[in-house]
Amino acid sequence: MKTLRKKLISLSLVPVLLLSFALTPLASAAPPSGEIGQAMERATAYLKRQEVSKGGLSPWSYLALAGAGASVNTAAVRNAAELLWQDEMLQSGDTNSWCLLVFTLLAAGADPSNFHGQNLIQQIQRSQLPNGKFPDNLQTGGEDLLNAHVWAVLALTAAGAAVPDRDQAIRWLIERQHPDGSFYWYAPDQKTSDVDSTGMALMALGALGVGKDHPAVQKALAYLEKAQKPNGGFESWGAENPESCSMVIQGLTALGIDPAGHEFTKPGGNPVTAMLRFQLADGSFEHVKGGGANEMATQQALIALADVTSGNTLFERLRAKASAGLTGNTEKTGQELARFTVGNRSYTLSTAGGEIREEMDVAPFINSGRTYVPVRYLAYALGVPEKGIVWDGKSNTVTLTLGSTVVKLTVGEKVLLLNGTVRTMDVAPVNVSGRVFLPARFVANAFGYQVQWLESSREVLITR
Repeated sequence: MKTLRKKLISLSLVPVLLLSFALTPLASAAPPSGEIGQAMERATAYLKRQEVSKGGLSPWSYLALAGAGASVNTAAVRNAAELLWQDEMLQSGDTNSWCLLVFTLLAAGADPSNFHGQNLIQQIQRSQLPNGKFPDNLQTGGEDLLNAHVWAVLALTAAGAAVPDRDQAIRWLIERQHPDGSFYWYAPDQKTSDVDSTGMALMALGALGVGKDHPAVQKALAYLEKAQKPNGGFESWGAENPESCSMVIQGLTALGIDPAGHEFTKPGGNPVTAMLRFQLADGSFEHVKGGGANEMATQQALIALADVTSGNTLFERLRAKASAGLTGNTEKTGQELARFTVGNRSYTLSTAGGEIREEMDVAPFINSGRTYVPVRYLAYALGVPEKGIVWDGKSNTVTLTLGSTVVKLTVGEKVLLLNGTVRTMDVAPVNVSGRVFLPARFVANAFGYQVQWLESSREVLITR
């Protein structure tokens, strides 16, 4: 038990993890949604009592509360961020610590691209090595820690920032997979099978856009199927625990798999029911049976339960929180948010009800200091219907119609016609390989949208 505790402390960003993949539906069903909600309320109440009695919580506990939609003391969360900033590990360049600071700032509603004069996001992005690996240390490098790579990917995901070389990041991770489908936190070790690290790898792969049908994912799920206990739970380092169930749930959620579905149900339950068995009367979760209340176990359980009820991961929820804060309280007003990322062939549409990701066949780019977005997808994001998009190949003119608003632009001309009124632009629409790209700001403004450029993540945010 001392060995397990030592590992949990030394790898503060590596919660204990296991995952399951059962193929045959069995008797036990998912717990009722009401039971999950009550469990979340009790866990939330416990953590808030701990905050009062201790004068503060660990960053991960604040992340759990924020991710569960609970109100948090913003000043207390910012104080936790300040303490992290002063920590020797972070000052030495430890990647895990930098990522935890990013998460904590996002939970506090702060901007990680401007903290003590530092752009944390940009520094993480710039640290990516040529082989795709995010280093163990931002200052000294290192390629030994799988978790440093995983948390860097998730930190950028939570901040809504791009992974500079996504394909290489995926490739590096998959190349660390063992023949049996597992992963291990110490990358050079290709023999030790570890369900914790395997689940973490799935979280990162999901964030990078790798689907559940990918061969590497299927191989990992097959390995994890063998690790699941008959009661639906998991053990790590010889002890069954709720943290492992939590990471299973988070890994499955990242892949779009229902952790309480029949695919992951054993005779005695599934990861969700197994985790709930560790909750005590005071709302806390114990790390092992008979071990008593444990803050780490409670925070990890709350994160997972929120994943189950929301259907997305903590890091996606932090991203939505960041988007709302950067676009004039979009979340509060329910106005649409369109997000385009330079070099990324997908964009997102967000409302108060959730986020939708749409694919494009080409990616936005920057030219002459302006961001260009493919005409059709920019129009869709602005609400222009298919019939409202007209391309005249003879005159090289694009006409966009939405209600009573008509916008016309011509490739190569720095003029926009808004209901017949001329508006000048400092750049012109372009045709690249048969695809017309429009300057996002001028077109969005013409339809009554505001545009914001996020340098740290190279994104265009469009709100009404």
